[in-house]
Amino acid sequence: MKLLVLGFIAMFKKEVILLRRYFVNSIGGIITIYFVFMLMFWGYTGLAGAGVNLGDAVDNLVVGYITWLMLMMAYQTIPDTVLQEAREGTLEQLYMSPLGFVTLGSFKFISAVITDMVIVIVMLLLTMLTTGRSLNIDVISLLPFMVFAIIGVSGLGFFFGGITLIFKRIQSYLQIMQFALIALVAASPVGLFRWLPAVLPAHWIREVMVQGQDLSHVPLGDWLAMLAVALLSALAGVAMFKLCESKARSKGILGHF
Repeated sequence: MKLLVLGFIAMFKKEVILLRRYFVNSIGGIITIYFVFMLMFWGYTGLAGAGVNLGDAVDNLVVGYITWLMLMMAYQTIPDTVLQEAREGTLEQLYMSPLGFVTLGSFKFISAVITDMVIVIVMLLLTMLTTGRSLNIDVISLLPFMVFAIIGVSGLGFFFGGITLIFKRIQSYLQIMQFALIALVAASPVGLFRWLPAVLPAHWIREVMVQGQDLSHVPLGDWLAMLAVALLSALAGVAMFKLCESKARSKGILGHF
């Protein structure tokens, strides 16, 4: 247990150091993300026309964009870590750790989610200020849905992390997944979509922030569905990662870029 705690502290400390050391780059990232949102907002309001009261439509745009940003940053953590460590020649050192890469990768994922939430919160405040909309920020109600959504996309992260171990350069496919995440965030939780990662949690995040719902309005069936999808997605992603890891080991390409 002590080794696990020390491992997590080390990974979290590394994330904080990187965020502080490359703070200027982080600011540049926030500016870019904000500019993209403004292009969407201006385009949306421009199509609607002057004098039109967009109301909840703008609220849904803000919430959807922030949710997508949170999930996009989370899912890219594992493949980006594999890519960077392989490029720097330190990937095999992580595998030599007593904890193993999957455990360290999980700690890296959690640490990155915590530090990335700083950017997400800043973006949420900026978008609310820009649009002049006031959203329901009920942290207690939002937290479980955010956790379910992030656990679900962690499976996608480990899946593409495993693919990265073998093929190394898959940035184009990671970019495609960014658009797929938009579909997951925007999809209605009906039929098959209900059982896709992050769809149901994203729906309830919108319900809380736009409609003012709370945890008491969530049916038991939705709780069970979100729990099942999150766990199955994460386990399937880790299983795929281990399979690709075994393949990379057998080919002797684990740490080679």
